Amino acid sequence: MGKLPDMGPFCFWFCLLTAAWGQAQTSSEIIAQVRYSTDSSSSGSRSGNTVHDPYWEQAKTHRNYTQYLHTDTAYFTDIFNFQNRQSDKEIKVLTNGTKWGDETHVLFGMQGRISVLAAHTNRTDKFSYLTRFPTDFEGRHATDARLLHGNAGVTGHIGDYIHIHSELLFSDVFSFRDFKQGSLQMRQAYAVFGDLDQTPWYAFLGKKNLNFGDMGTLSPFSQSVVWHYFGALHEAIGVGYEDGTSNVTVSAINGGRGIRVADSNEKGDLNNFAANARCRLQYSEQCLLQLGAGFLYGTIYDSSTAEHLEPNVFGACNPAWDVNSLLQLGNLTLAAELASTLHDWPVTEHPIIAYRTEAAYSSFISDIPTRYSVSWSEGRQGRSDTQFEFNRQLVVGVGMKLNPNALFTLEYVRSLGFAPLMNITTVSDKSVKQDSLVAGLTIVL
Repeated sequence: MGKLPDMGPFCFWFCLLTAAWGQAQTSSEIIAQVRYSTDSSSSGSRSGNTVHDPYWEQAKTHRNYTQYLHTDTAYFTDIFNFQNRQSDKEIKVLTNGTKWGDETHVLFGMQGRISVLAAHTNRTDKFSYLTRFPTDFEGRHATDARLLHGNAGVTGHIGDYIHIHSELLFSDVFSFRDFKQGSLQMRQAYAVFGDLDQTPWYAFLGKKNLNFGDMGTLSPFSQSVVWHYFGALHEAIGVGYEDGTSNVTVSAINGGRGIRVADSNEKGDLNNFAANARCRLQYSEQCLLQLGAGFLYGTIYDSSTAEHLEPNVFGACNPAWDVNSLLQLGNLTLAAELASTLHDWPVTEHPIIAYRTEAAYSSFISDIPTRYSVSWSEGRQGRSDTQFEFNRQLVVGVGMKLNPNALFTLEYVRSLGFAPLMNITTVSDKSVKQDSLVAGLTIVL
């Protein structure tokens, strides 16, 4: 039988055009002025712990197609956002559910992240920008234009206490030869049980970003090294507590290899777990401090072979920990995060360590909300006398919120070192220096 064609791009654009046509037919539109803080700090807060930030203050819209079918741009901007806090978006699902009352409501949304890249490296065939595969380019120069991500999501609120969210993703840069990580994949699908208006306790079950660390960034388009090293997605069941100031979660995770870092050595058992905590402290209308910490028991950094997909490669358990912080002072935001394994990775005989330090400032350009940012992040996995010692990344960026549905971004990215996970001990070269100019456009419906 011949190989079936890749239907991912067709499906995404067909759905996007269909949704756009439906939006054009609607006869009711509600425009609400919403003011909320930088995503990394708000994280679904329901107690008013926010600091005014002009980058995020703008008209937001939702549309009613029937009594029970809606779009909500503000909500899906948060849910799809690849840059904000990644690890506890079930709170956003719960918070959104409180505004629809006790009847059943279904929300649908779509996102496209378009990327144009131009890059130069000082070593032939060695491109170390982490948002592309090392084998994507050849030579010393690269140009690339693509739909980096295409998302389609549905959230259902069934009464006050039952909420379901699923997210379909098309992406060439998130794909591997594995049924869980193809170009077109069900990226997340989980249920949340709770009503934050009635109780701070809730539960969740399904495939989602695991509650571990922050894993966000202040850069407008490119993720930090911390996420690339320690981002985790797997099937899990957990309980959480959210009172607007504090959030604490504990998750039991299915055994076996998850997507990215989560891993344990036996399928068919809940034999991995994670714990995460965050505290938000509001000192004044212009000052908000957020502190967090997390722990993940089973990681991929336990085996003597560098491998992304093989589920039967593992060794003695090598847990990971994370601490993170964010400070908002009016329009200025500062963020930092540090994650590390407890033990050496047998492949490199060194702990896996990643950190980021970032700053951002929000203002306007001709009445367009704009945020300037700088981010330095680094991953270390080897001794100083090895070629695989580090991956380093500097991102200087600007993001302009053109309207509630569109964010334009422009970044200069300096990537230092070439230490890919696969064949890390044989192909690495820490003398590699790559300079990239990355333009992006994020569109949310």
